[in-house]
Amino acid sequence: MKTDFAQVSRRKFLGTSLLSAAGLSFLPGISIASEQIQAADIHQIRLGFVGVGRQAMGILNGMMRIPGVEVLACADVYAIKRERFKLRVDKINGELGKSTPKIDLYADYKDLLARPDIDAVVIATPDHWHALIAIDACKAGKDIYLEKPLTFTIKEGQELVKAVRSHGTVLAVGSQQRSEVNFQHAARMVLKGRIGKVKQVLVHVGQPEHPIPYDLEKQEIPAGLE
Repeated sequence: MKTDFAQVSRRKFLGTSLLSAAGLSFLPGISIASEQIQAADIHQIRLGFVGVGRQAMGILNGMMRIPGVEVLACADVYAIKRERFKLRVDKINGELGKSTPKIDLYADYKDLLARPDIDAVVIATPDHWHALIAIDACKAGKDIYLEKPLTFTIKEGQELVKAVRSHGTVLAVGSQQRSEVNFQHAARMVLKGRIGKVKQVLVHVGQPEHPIPYDLEKQEIPAGLE
């Protein structure tokens, strides 16, 4: 079915092109489908990032290459990461031949959410912050791209669902291993029996947690870390 991109609204754009392209940025050799919306008559999408560690850098790379997207700010408790984020935004804008807007850097994510000129936020914080920040973003009227997991607990998930529905928020979860074509193809091959009868599945979830009580040496709080 052919999409009439000239009729794509801001929220429709957020819910499809913008959010799906972030996932594509992680696949080497697959370019973001920006050519599909080059001729689109779409409004500018102004983004803020909350949590700007390694995962956010990959998302940023994809988001900024979508026509109509502009990154205005980030929030993180670590000054080094905030500065690195600004340098990356400047670098990508330079590669794309775009003028770089002023990038505002915040230690407190609530200062970012309070800005009326930001349409949507990317949340890529540690897992235990996902629910609280996403609910606050809903209340602030921001659409959301939220890194996985959706929330840390079932109760948090229930509260986030309530917030999304009550505020009419567009929310997408960055779960590429569920939504990307290559993973879906692999799952279909297994379900169709193409690899034979599956008798055993081995799952690896990383090394066990450090035993309690912890015997790690005391470290000073790094400079620039709230």
